[in-house]
Amino acid sequence: MVKFSIFLLAASLTVFAAYAQQQAAATKWFKSGGWRQGLQLPVHESIDQPEFMRQYQAHPDWWNKAFAFMRDHNMDTLPPGHYVIDGDNVYADITVNPSTPFEEAKWHSHKKYCDIQYVIQGKEQVGVAPITGAPIITPFNDKGDSQFYSQDMKGHYYSATPASFFIFFPSDVHRPFIKVEGAGAVKRVRFKVRSA
Repeated sequence: MVKFSIFLLAASLTVFAAYAQQQAAATKWFKSGGWRQGLQLPVHESIDQPEFMRQYQAHPDWWNKAFAFMRDHNMDTLPPGHYVIDGDNVYADITVNPSTPFEEAKWHSHKKYCDIQYVIQGKEQVGVAPITGAPIITPFNDKGDSQFYSQDMKGHYYSATPASFFIFFPSDVHRPFIKVEGAGAVKRVRFKVRSA
């Protein structure tokens, strides 16, 4: 029994050390900023850095095209519409409309695509939660690339403003486009980058 306990402790320490090493490598990679492609706009602090590193390194050309689009276009003057950047691998949709009332905003996740979401003008809220243990109410729909979760689930809520952009991965459940009291129509862009 003692030997088994020692074995479990050693295995746990090994897993923890590997996790800490992965976190440190992702933080170093993220802070190096090579992925930015000259984009000065910061990404929101809620980003999952290890998952971002994994997704980016699997297909850097797709991510580079999305960030270059953000860097090279004046988002304030770009008209609403659908923008094809790299076929079905990377595209963007710019919309201008009111945000969704809190009780109507839906928790959801995607499998095929990662989301880059940026509020160009205005202000709204966004919720973020890990997918692990999230209570599913509508199973994954391949056509819509979405799976929906209980409105009662817990998550962290953040202000979405022109000060930074968000990135959501298939491991993130998110609840975007939530109306902020007193805010009018919001101009936003949502990039879709095919998931690794």
